[in-house]
Amino acid sequence: MNKIIISVIMLLLLAGASYSASAQKKLKTERPDLEQIRKATLDPESKFYYPKLVRLYERNDTTMTPEQYRYYYFGAMYQEDYNPYRKSAYVDKTDSLLSLSRTAVERRDSTFEELKKRKTAPFELKRKYDEIATHSLREQREIISNAEMALQDNPFDLQSMYMLTRLFKDMKKDMSARIWDYRLENILGAIVSSGTGKDKDNPWYVISPDHEYFLLEVLGYDVTDYEFIEPGFDYLKVAPIDEKRRGSPNLPAGFYFDVQTPIRQYSIKYPDSGEEIQVEEEVTLQ
Repeated sequence: MNKIIISVIMLLLLAGASYSASAQKKLKTERPDLEQIRKATLDPESKFYYPKLVRLYERNDTTMTPEQYRYYYFGAMYQEDYNPYRKSAYVDKTDSLLSLSRTAVERRDSTFEELKKRKTAPFELKRKYDEIATHSLREQREIISNAEMALQDNPFDLQSMYMLTRLFKDMKKDMSARIWDYRLENILGAIVSSGTGKDKDNPWYVISPDHEYFLLEVLGYDVTDYEFIEPGFDYLKVAPIDEKRRGSPNLPAGFYFDVQTPIRQYSIKYPDSGEEIQVEEEVTLQ
């Protein structure tokens, strides 16, 4: 996964903070009551009934509260189509296209600078720049299309959400960028509000192993090793991405994630695939 640089607001999630359009509201850091979430998201009379939350989410409602995001995120585990190991066929293609697009943008800028040094006539300079920029725009649109299709396959594909946020910002489509930034921010807020990750008594809860790696990269860590601990904890050993931070005595050696519910739900929905879970977990280690 590409190294991720998220805004300062995103990093405030460490303190369990999330933001609505009208006001800032802290989401208390506490273990999620998964049984309550299960009941509420399956109850048509509940304000947290899952189809209601999906409608709010899909219409880009920025009044959707951090609490509603918590039910939306963890409630996904109790829906019929839930699969914690779901992968979209579009993800690898999107990753590849993003790398190509970034290279194209760098090439465009370097070409433009070189032409300026040669004192190219302004008209020709603009024609060359527009030609390269148009090609880059086509690539960006293709990446966006693939990322959107990946999210249709898996609404919790955080990497595709991040790509959309970044690309829309690059393209100056600020409203679209804000929508995806808001979604990503609040989903990560649901995760970090579930614990501290420091030990098995205060783990972070996730609905997919991929989210463990994404979150840790957002927080500035590379995952160096993985260990599964019974009855259902992932322990990810880490090192700071920034080499200047390495060796600090205050840095954690790793973080704990509670994946008991994803494992249980996967076993219920895919009873013949239980033995493959450990392999799937290990494959996610980059």
